[in-house]
Amino acid sequence: MTFTNKAYLLLFLVFGFAQRVSAQEVQINEEPKVTHVMKSWVAANRAESRVEGWRVQIMASTDRTLVEQGRNRFRTEYPEVVASSVQEQPYYKLRVGAFRTKQEALTFISILEGWPGAYPAKDANIHPRDFLEQ
Repeated sequence: MTFTNKAYLLLFLVFGFAQRVSAQEVQINEEPKVTHVMKSWVAANRAESRVEGWRVQIMASTDRTLVEQGRNRFRTEYPEVVASSVQEQPYYKLRVGAFRTKQEALTFISILEGWPGAYPAKDANIHPRDFLEQ
């Protein structure tokens, strides 16, 4: 057998094997109870789409207008960071960012300029997309 014939034979075997591999299928048979539990879990997580994490509180005041002005100023300085105000009687609080750990919040505080007295605040009502947008 010549070298050319060996090369053609090898090429034929490789293509034949590749075709056979691509034709294989994997079929998963899941029990209906498992499917039901997974669908219930997904639905519950979609309905309750809030997670616990940390934010940085940069100001608090009884004057809502003052907090709104602070939020506008912060958004101008840090447009990529989420900023929201919360009301906890009698205060309006301006909290920014969304961090999974307290250490991440402290790191952000170290680079924050112009907001003296900022501190990490635990928040149990953070939407998951807020983590992704930073």
